Amino acid sequence: MKKSIIFVLLIATIAVLVGVSGCLDGGGNATNNTTNNTPPVIPSPPPEFDSNIVQIEPVPVNFELLAVKEVTANDEGIGGLTDPVEGFSATYMYNNSPTSTVYLYAFECESEEAALGYVLSMIDAHIDRYPGTYNVTQMKINGHDATLLTSTTQGSSGGERYELAWNNEHILVVVNGPAARNLIEAIATASNI
Repeated sequence: MKKSIIFVLLIATIAVLVGVSGCLDGGGNATNNTTNNTPPVIPSPPPEFDSNIVQIEPVPVNFELLAVKEVTANDEGIGGLTDPVEGFSATYMYNNSPTSTVYLYAFECESEEAALGYVLSMIDAHIDRYPGTYNVTQMKINGHDATLLTSTTQGSSGGERYELAWNNEHILVVVNGPAARNLIEAIATASNI
């Protein structure tokens, strides 16, 4: 009799433990992570939209923040942006040899679709402006799908020019300037937008 009581208590304890652990909840939400231990990259949410959005803390090595100002997209000469979308611009100087200037822009659009539409307009304008000498590449910046626009310029400042653009929900982000690709990418990544 004692053995049967102990056996019943043991079965009841096991049933309670299994029920509490959620193993038999029937929800079908269990995930098997044994085959893929790499966590997904989750895009950063858009920060509060004010002048701090373009101020990088800490500034990458050999860079210096020179200025932050309010801007409108159509006044900044960014190809494809003809609407007066308001935003902020930060100017960063790379102080190592050779010195270079990189501009970080953030524009507040009406919606995520509008911000993505501006990226597409930039691509179209880039292709029209540099027929035969352009390159459009997709890459990831801070977990977001970004577009790298590359063009070959002629003349005394010949070489390649780079411009990165992506949206973080309703915020359009653009990084460009007369600088090497790695410097454009350094500011883009450090922005954490």
